Formats: sequence, structure tokens, C-alpha cells
Amino acid sequence: MSEDAPELTAELVADGVVPSQPVISPDGCRVAYAVAPAGCKTERRMCATWLAAVDGSSPSAKLTAISLTARPGR
Repeated sequence: MSEDAPELTAELVADGVVPSQPVISPDGCRVAYAVAPAGCKTERRMCATWLAAVDGSSPSAKLTAISLTARPGR
């Protein structure tokens, strides 16, 4: 293990995020994917949709973000 790597703790894992549901654009140049919390139960859990170049030629960009704890009518 690298000396610069942070110690892996339960809090670090719970506060992490997980990318999922990748979709490649029809031209094969971009990928859209969702990013959601790994499991931390906080007051404000957010899920976001990101867009990235498949070849990594440009930084990813956040397109949307929604609260996972928001409930209609409240």
C-alpha cells in the first residue's frame, strides 16, 4: 500500500459515491452515467447525472442533481 494512500475506514466507504447505469452516445464519443451515495444515511443524499468523453480527452461534467430524500407533497 502506498504511504500517501488514506487509511480505509467505514466512514470513508459509507460517504463514498458509486457510478452506475452507463450509457454510450450513438456516435460512441460520450458516456452518461449516474453517481449516487454508496450508503451513507445523511439528511441530504444527492444523485447526479454526469457526461464524459469516452477517450478521457475532456473532464466530466455534471448535468443534473436531485435529492434522493425529497418526497412529493412534502
